[in-house]
Amino acid sequence: MSSAERFNKKAASPDSKPDEIIKHLDITPGMKIVDLGSGGGYYSFRFAELVGESGRVYAVDTDKVNLDFIRDAAKEKNQLNINTVYSDGINVNLPDKEIDLIYSRNAYHHLTDRSVYFNKLRSSLKARGRIALIDYDGRGSRFSFHMLFNHYTIKQTATDELSKAGYKLIEDYMIFSNQFFLVFE
Repeated sequence: MSSAERFNKKAASPDSKPDEIIKHLDITPGMKIVDLGSGGGYYSFRFAELVGESGRVYAVDTDKVNLDFIRDAAKEKNQLNINTVYSDGINVNLPDKEIDLIYSRNAYHHLTDRSVYFNKLRSSLKARGRIALIDYDGRGSRFSFHMLFNHYTIKQTATDELSKAGYKLIEDYMIFSNQFFLVFE
């Protein structure tokens, strides 16, 4: 099983609550969504179905193997509304003022200089565009993978960094025991 397939299997797991997450995102046909840190594309494909032919999904990742996996699967499924976009973790090439939602799960902690990164993303968002951010938050066993390998971000740190980038916290969903789910505008 490839890493992309492992990412998708975990994302689809009931423990990951994909249906509940999607319900909170208020996705409608025609929306343009960025799946930031798309991994194997599980959410990219779910979003593509919801936005329909009039919408667009941008699967953004730093791993070209993951992007190839998504591109090949999109062709195989004839999902023509998914674009793959490579990011070096510092810059992302997205259209200006077109994006309704930037979604990121379990990728925020990988970014460096996050306030600057998300400030750059502002130019891609429409007025009232949103950012939905889910990541491990440091709760739980100190011997968990996330804690041992520093794969988490303290919720207040993420809130402060997005505020510094010019965003306002509008929702804080408490659906996970060891992750935060924040929505900014």
